[in-house]
Amino acid sequence: MPIYEWAFPPEATDEELAEFIRAREEWAEHADYPVAWVVELSNLTKANAKQRKMFAEHLKRFEEHDVRWNGGSALVVPSAWLRGLVTAVFWLAPPKFPHQAFANRSDALEWAQLQLDAKIAEHRAHSKVRSRP
Repeated sequence: MPIYEWAFPPEATDEELAEFIRAREEWAEHADYPVAWVVELSNLTKANAKQRKMFAEHLKRFEEHDVRWNGGSALVVPSAWLRGLVTAVFWLAPPKFPHQAFANRSDALEWAQLQLDAKIAEHRAHSKVRSRP
């Protein structure tokens, strides 16, 4: 089961971000298995208001998939200021799946693997219960 990594790009056009969002939502239509994410948000502050809105709307549309299949999203936010921003946003609209902010990628990957392992175990236990007569 995979851990997906994605970095918010330093300079993405609106069209590039829209294509990423479209591809991720299309992927989710067929991705019916546990996953975890490591998301590099260092460049989030460089995104324009339209892009931040596009991404927020995408996260809302993606929430059902995340709730069902996302073991956890590890957010790499190296600055204290950006961690504060992410914390404030999540305080206002908390994700309905496990998430945690990290200062570096290696800690984020370690946590994501633990979360994914737990989600896989949960999925297997649930599958065994459903398959019993």
